[in-house]
Amino acid sequence: MIDFRFNYPVLPSQHPLLIDALSALEPDESYMKMAVPGGYPDDRQTGAEWLSTPGYKVESEAVLIGCGGHHALTVIILATGLSGGKVLVDPVTYNGFIGLASMFNITLIPCAIDEHGIIPEAMAELCADPSIKAAYLMPTIHNPLCYVMPLQRREAIVDVARRFDLILIDDDAYGFLQPDILPSFAHLAPERGFFIYSFAKILAPGVKTSYILTPEKWRTQVTNALWMTVSGSVTLYNRLVSNWINAGVVAQMIEEKRKVAAEKQKIVARVLSGLSYITQPTSFHFWLPLPAFVNPWEFGKTLSENGVDVVTSAGYNVAGDPGFNGIRVALGNVSEEKILIEGLTIIDDLLTRI
Repeated sequence: MIDFRFNYPVLPSQHPLLIDALSALEPDESYMKMAVPGGYPDDRQTGAEWLSTPGYKVESEAVLIGCGGHHALTVIILATGLSGGKVLVDPVTYNGFIGLASMFNITLIPCAIDEHGIIPEAMAELCADPSIKAAYLMPTIHNPLCYVMPLQRREAIVDVARRFDLILIDDDAYGFLQPDILPSFAHLAPERGFFIYSFAKILAPGVKTSYILTPEKWRTQVTNALWMTVSGSVTLYNRLVSNWINAGVVAQMIEEKRKVAAEKQKIVARVLSGLSYITQPTSFHFWLPLPAFVNPWEFGKTLSENGVDVVTSAGYNVAGDPGFNGIRVALGNVSEEKILIEGLTIIDDLLTRI
């Protein structure tokens, strides 16, 4: 089975890096003790420096450290009291957040989008409903739609959020792959913007460290939620990440993964030259729209029967709108070019029969 479902690109060069990093760690009693809620000051400072961009300096007090992206989302939901409420989302959004929303009895409200993401005017119209308390966004290489939201659109969304006092949750799972760095919603609106920066895709899924940029208003609640859910983050992982950042390893790994993704995208463009799909030059996934009359679940089943697994819009489509039928094809788990071409060819052949 060719697995185009998951997207955790672990490069061969990472394994010796991990061994070297573990060998170089200085002995520290903190690795075996209960973690400091929110993370140790040195690790938070490293995170603040890493997340700072020209014109947007991040203070270490704003960085709280969690155990991965899903944990960060859970903590934000708990800390801000979103359980049982309404959250604005793209009509096609990350299936992990859809699952969390179901667990926390959150009603997801799909908002109209264009090629740049959520349309601010449509957002403002929906937010006339005062029970909508937050918006969940993936502005940089959206999962699964791949769009990158331009700065002007981000600023317009911030204006709407301030007008209606919305929390903005910026999930940056794939943002590291985009060479042109744009400010996050936490940079643009630090009083209401959360920013989640997980290392699962950047380094490996086993590295359970995430930085949560947190507005001052909710830092105590987020710290308490971190403590109540996992008794603090994993100091050993946090220290590994800090050391790798300070040694330039994380920057090197990001650059390598962008190059690998770009090479895979060239193969996709060659094999699927006759199809229309949505992606970015350095993305590890792409979105392939399906006609409205095609049942995405059935098409996914047919692909599976022919040896290819993907995630269909059945898992992403908030309201089941057939106008958003499609499949997400993730390239991160397929390392061999021959297998990649084989899987893409199967997709191409089946689509041409529709």
